[in-house]
Amino acid sequence: MHHPGPNSIELSDVTKEFTENGIKACDGITFSVAKGEILCLMGENGAGKSTLMHILSGFYKPDRGRIHFPGGDSVGMIHQKPILAGSLAVWENIALGHREDSILVKPAELKERIRRVQDFYHLPLNLNLMTYELTAPQIQRAELLESLVLNRQILVFDEPSASLTEQQTEALIHLIKRLKDEEKTILYITHRIQESFALADRIAVLRKGRLKMISPVEGLTPSAVSEAMIGSDSYTTGKIRTVKVKKPEDRVPLLKLENISYEEQGVMKLKKISTELYPGEVLGIAGIRENGLIYLEDLITGAVRPKEGRFLLKGKPIPYLTPYRFRKHGISYIPADRLTRGASLESTLGENLILLKRTIKGSGRSYRTRLKNWAVHLINRADIAGHPDQPAKTLSGGNIQKMILTRELHENPSLLIISEPSWGLDFASRERLHEEILKIRNQGASVLLLTTDIDELLYLSDRIAVLTGGTLSHTPPDNHLWTRKSIGERMTGADLI
Repeated sequence: MHHPGPNSIELSDVTKEFTENGIKACDGITFSVAKGEILCLMGENGAGKSTLMHILSGFYKPDRGRIHFPGGDSVGMIHQKPILAGSLAVWENIALGHREDSILVKPAELKERIRRVQDFYHLPLNLNLMTYELTAPQIQRAELLESLVLNRQILVFDEPSASLTEQQTEALIHLIKRLKDEEKTILYITHRIQESFALADRIAVLRKGRLKMISPVEGLTPSAVSEAMIGSDSYTTGKIRTVKVKKPEDRVPLLKLENISYEEQGVMKLKKISTELYPGEVLGIAGIRENGLIYLEDLITGAVRPKEGRFLLKGKPIPYLTPYRFRKHGISYIPADRLTRGASLESTLGENLILLKRTIKGSGRSYRTRLKNWAVHLINRADIAGHPDQPAKTLSGGNIQKMILTRELHENPSLLIISEPSWGLDFASRERLHEEILKIRNQGASVLLLTTDIDELLYLSDRIAVLTGGTLSHTPPDNHLWTRKSIGERMTGADLI
């Protein structure tokens, strides 16, 4: 039970805004965590969880607010994406974090101390391995060892089970409960409701940078957590519709996945995924990104290759998709990671807009002039604030979004794969994008929509599937239609508990 007091961590009005993109990642967050308590922090991708924990552990400084720590306690963080020095051995990385009162660290003594901790907590790991040789679970174990060797009393785990097998996750949960018994304070970030109910004393939920709920697990329902994570707000324009099953005609699907599985470092991320997409429809796939949606996007777009299964493109089997096959078959792709995958920031706005154009019609003018005129046409049509010769990296985030969307949507694709369509768009741009997506669908194109936004999913999709824990649930029969509530519960796994 939570008893805030002198031994509690106290957060008061903690606020952090990233001025480069205008995102307020943490907005007036206030709560406390008692000594010896396990608090699970939940929320969708971008809710502010990792930012808040980085503030807590000293990586970021808040713009406003205060954090009080019990006297002398220090924070150890086990990161989702570990930041150990790859050119150093495991024991050397641990030495880097050694207490300030020990300027010289004797390797033999430190290694012996680490081994005693390893034996006590059953955490085997070769201390002489270079960090770049380690798997993701081993890197995580090295970070945990560092915190335990340095006797950190507050431990922050950021999505630790994402890279673990089920057996490894069970072992981690057992260890964390043991650390709780030793009066260590645990903050545990996760998207998995089942995991949080198995572990936490209390659950806190962030949504869009704000604390939406904090409650003891006792008496709390998975459905309530899911609603706090996903929200129950209606779509801004009031256009939500309940999606009914669309039975495609007897046609060959443009894209088909047959029993596709994907494994990363021994962990199965996607399991026997099968679905098909027909011309003239929008297939919306919902999910939480870290629970599989990222891997599905990578797999479908050829960034990674499947462990098993096959793709069929226009009825013809292929082992995997590639960028060459994309362009050959008229497939456009708008990634969630717009800056890294969707744009060449060192190139100009005009060069980004004409990347896919092999020829530009026209005569009597130089090819360069025709290309520039084409870019100006698209800039004006999409209301992009920029000129063709302007470096893309100098554009605002919203205008980079418009640049990528405009380029891909104006190629008359036979298939559009679009991930998180509305990220970073203002209301007017979001409305215009939705109109464009429905327009190309009405013209006979196929659209594969990957999104964490349920309102967007319900508005745009003809059929819906939900990805949970690496498996895909398809549109249910007519007597059990998808609703905002049922999609949210399936996304978070609340309906599986």
